Amino acid sequence: MVVGIVAEYNPFHNGHKLQLDYAKNVLKADTIIIAMSGSFTQRGEIACFDKYIRAEAALLCGADIILEIPTIFSTSSAKEFASAGISLLAATGIVDTILFGAECDDVNLFMNSANKLIELESNGTLDNDIKASLALGETYAVARSKALESYIPSNLINSPNNILGLEYCRYIRENKLNMNIAILKRAVNEYNSKKLTGKISSASAIRSHLYKYNLIEAVPELTTDIYNNNVSLMPDDISQMLHYKLLSTNDFSIYLDCNEDLSDRINKSKDKYICFTQFCDLLKSKNNTYSKISRVLCHILLDITWDEFNSLKEKGYIKYLRMLGFSKNGSNVLGQIKKSSSLPLVTSPNENVYHTDLYSSDIYRAILTSKTKEIIPTEYTRKFTLRNV
Repeated sequence: MVVGIVAEYNPFHNGHKLQLDYAKNVLKADTIIIAMSGSFTQRGEIACFDKYIRAEAALLCGADIILEIPTIFSTSSAKEFASAGISLLAATGIVDTILFGAECDDVNLFMNSANKLIELESNGTLDNDIKASLALGETYAVARSKALESYIPSNLINSPNNILGLEYCRYIRENKLNMNIAILKRAVNEYNSKKLTGKISSASAIRSHLYKYNLIEAVPELTTDIYNNNVSLMPDDISQMLHYKLLSTNDFSIYLDCNEDLSDRINKSKDKYICFTQFCDLLKSKNNTYSKISRVLCHILLDITWDEFNSLKEKGYIKYLRMLGFSKNGSNVLGQIKKSSSLPLVTSPNENVYHTDLYSSDIYRAILTSKTKEIIPTEYTRKFTLRNV
């Protein structure tokens, strides 16, 4: 059995280790392949640790192969993030089971709801219901949630993990992929909780306390040296670069997830800019959540446009398999992937790699260099190493 997991590992923690252990010990996976975000995440924020560091932590704890989700999709909405992640795992040609964590572990409920979601979108019912709620003054997020609750059990759309799980299932069904679904029921801590709760704490809590507390209890012992020996970045570390970018243009509607109204709002608020998180708070409104604003600002920083996004989506999301690391066990199936996949397996940048992936890595490196006052290897000079685990 080859298990695939879509993840961010921002950072890798004990909850992630439990999932890998579940794949190996309960599902009896022979190989675990991860589709992971790179330098920026689905929240529209810079990753707390370099993608190679996060990949190494996962490999030390049981993952076998780490593949990078293209930045243009790893910073997109839940639907596009999930679609790209599953598309990437399917493209290996060997992943037969998708494992994800959720508050609900009823596989049949997820798959039946995914079928219903596909039906609602294809016949226009969902769109019509959303428009009706918008006409009554509801925000888009509330309107969509209410529309879905009329057809899909509310417990599947009341948390980010369940929503992602539903989107994974939807993509699998919609594209008739020959993949099984396995779900590990999450521990009780909330996805966005900022409170450390011992050994099992959310990634949000761990990120918010990186500079304040000893996090040894919340992360696997195998990873503590990695975190202690490397500098982490926080969302506001992009503030100066983003400020410059906002001052360099007046039309932001060309960027993914932005529209003319939000572009005007950004322009009118420029003189009140202090930092990234403050500006997100300043711009959020009834129709624009903090997370949406965060993604829009990330897309502006990274030059991710609607045109580029639509073009790559139409071409099937993925055109190469970008490797970030593999274990000794993972190396045993690389030949299998090369035979089964129609896409090239890439270990260093070449003509296949999306410009946005290289650009986002350069921005990450520039910010990390400024913070550490050290020379950081580029995507071209960084050595690719095998984890002998």
